[in-house]
Amino acid sequence: MSWLILAFASAVFLGFYDLAKKKSVQDNAVRPVLCLCSAFYALFMLPILLTGHCEPLSLHDHLLLMVKAVIVGLSWLFTYNAIAHMPLSISTTIRALAPLFTIMIAVGFMGERPFALQWVGIAICVCSYIGLSMAGRKEMGHFFSNGWVVSMLIGTILASCSGIYDKFILQRMNFEPMTVQVWFSIYMLAVQFITTAFTWFPTRKKTTPFQFRWSFIAVAALLIIADRCYFLAVGNPDALISIITVLRRSSVFISFLAGIIIFRERKSKLKFIALLGVVLGLCLISLGKG
Repeated sequence: MSWLILAFASAVFLGFYDLAKKKSVQDNAVRPVLCLCSAFYALFMLPILLTGHCEPLSLHDHLLLMVKAVIVGLSWLFTYNAIAHMPLSISTTIRALAPLFTIMIAVGFMGERPFALQWVGIAICVCSYIGLSMAGRKEMGHFFSNGWVVSMLIGTILASCSGIYDKFILQRMNFEPMTVQVWFSIYMLAVQFITTAFTWFPTRKKTTPFQFRWSFIAVAALLIIADRCYFLAVGNPDALISIITVLRRSSVFISFLAGIIIFRERKSKLKFIALLGVVLGLCLISLGKG
């Protein structure tokens, strides 16, 4: 199957995953939610490991996958907390800026230089972000000083780092996509269990109470499918991570509309313009690549 189709399929499932994620963390304790969602993810992947469908890994290989779990685990911690306290139509639009941060990381630390069209795309994304901040003030107060906005930005930057890391382990280290997904699920559960046990459990009576919701299972199932499509796409030697990232973030359309229709968030022309600006900017970043 074409890596472009796989990237688009990942976006569709990721959109519904964002919806299930919002339902799971709304008025709920975030860290145990993360832990249980990770547990269901690992549980669904366990039969693949037990039936021997994963390639053997060295200790060094396992360490590489542990690093990925830590990066993504930290990203989830920041983004899930932000989503729990922000309108979905705003938080997912910020999350869609991940390709912009990927370019910035590549420029700052990997010596890459964007092409002229990519610089135009970056400029449009920045302007759209400013527009989004103006639209969000009515719902969240001062946008740039809001702690949850900062949390969402940090989580998004970490997700961008994870995307670059995925390219490294799947294309340069030649990991098999299914093996990455299975062991990632196990190490992610370990990361979330440790985080929950040491940072939430001792103070659980003083924080937001935890409620089990069946949407946790939907979060895990939708993410497994989205990740499977994503890993297969990135694992293709011809795949371009910049284009995959842009296509995957088109999931923002589903999340944005769900926030307006299902969660009855504030409608705003400026929100729609900012969203379209982000998508346009990301397309230019993608098309501007060599």
